[in-house]
Amino acid sequence: MDLHEALIKAVQILEEEQVEPTLGYRSGDRELELAAQSLLALERNKRPRTVNENPKLYVFQSVNLNLLVRVFSQVADADRAEFVSTLVRYVRKPIAAVDLKTGGFHFPSFHHKTSALALLAEFCIRTGYLKELLAATAEPKLPTASLAIMLKEIEEMIALNFNLFSDSELASFPSDLAQLRKIAEQQTWLTRGLRGGRGPTENNPHYQRGFDEVGREIVEAIDGIAEECRKARFWYLKGALQELPNLEIESDKIKVEGFLVKLGFSPDMVRTLNAAESDYKSTASAFELKNCLGHLRSFLEHLHRESAKSIAIAAGQTVDDKWGSATLFLREQGYFTRQHETFVASLYTLLSDESVHPLTAGREYARLLRNVVIEYGVMFLTMLDKRGVKIFSL
Repeated sequence: MDLHEALIKAVQILEEEQVEPTLGYRSGDRELELAAQSLLALERNKRPRTVNENPKLYVFQSVNLNLLVRVFSQVADADRAEFVSTLVRYVRKPIAAVDLKTGGFHFPSFHHKTSALALLAEFCIRTGYLKELLAATAEPKLPTASLAIMLKEIEEMIALNFNLFSDSELASFPSDLAQLRKIAEQQTWLTRGLRGGRGPTENNPHYQRGFDEVGREIVEAIDGIAEECRKARFWYLKGALQELPNLEIESDKIKVEGFLVKLGFSPDMVRTLNAAESDYKSTASAFELKNCLGHLRSFLEHLHRESAKSIAIAAGQTVDDKWGSATLFLREQGYFTRQHETFVASLYTLLSDESVHPLTAGREYARLLRNVVIEYGVMFLTMLDKRGVKIFSL
């Protein structure tokens, strides 16, 4: 897809998000959904937000984000930076927020208005363009409702899925948002007494009537984000020192899911990965861990089979829809080396032995193989993405 066409489609998606927002977080445990949403509603009224130590409690979902990522995946690598730069112009010169169509409640909103900048923030962060998004916030001359709404979404992301951000990104957030905070704070006062309350008052030459409330909202949001970042960095530190679940692995699982959607894999692939996660919980029995390994084996198998079938179709060839045939085909087509083939074949064999033959599976095996499959998925899917592979719905 050429850049011009992709941008037209992206703008259509953003315009639709303006009037019919699709962003939302749901509980990672569907049985607790009602209670989780009630708790989330209370948390959204707090500032700074509570940062969940477990970033798996809530799962993000958005139809329009999936569509935007699908468009992005069809843009040539050489054009992607320009694609993102063009979209973040809506931050540099903020798009106007619009009244909620239903007149009801939606998060994030400000004074019953919503904005596509919340979706744009999710897109930039989840596709690796946080730096470009935050750089654009230094350019607006006045605070706006749409910027306030975007910041609310960023607060939500850090609170619920802080592992979307690296430790260094969390550390630089306050400085990256410093200019936006400055222009917002300048609209919160017209005159004020000098320090100590003596002498003449100070006049603010930057003040423009009508921006007081949104200015305060943005200042409070950025200050809240700074505290959230401090807490999130502590969770990273605690996890490292206590050897809790590796948050980089958890972050890479999110990347795998994003690639699966972006490249066009069947929805069952994400479902299989999530089923494995469900059986991997800390309180899992040995039988549940055995089921976890079975799901991981299915995921790895279909990762190669769906890829091989689509690559063969694009090349006008055919391939047997079996694990061994698909893996051999991928190696023969230059998608990996013989050593790579030997490694992944051994991984598949180990998953099969541990999930099929023994009556139960130990947590050590489950943890090792789960982590290896996730990291292999990141490596393999990144390679497919760089080579422009598109998965056909079969």
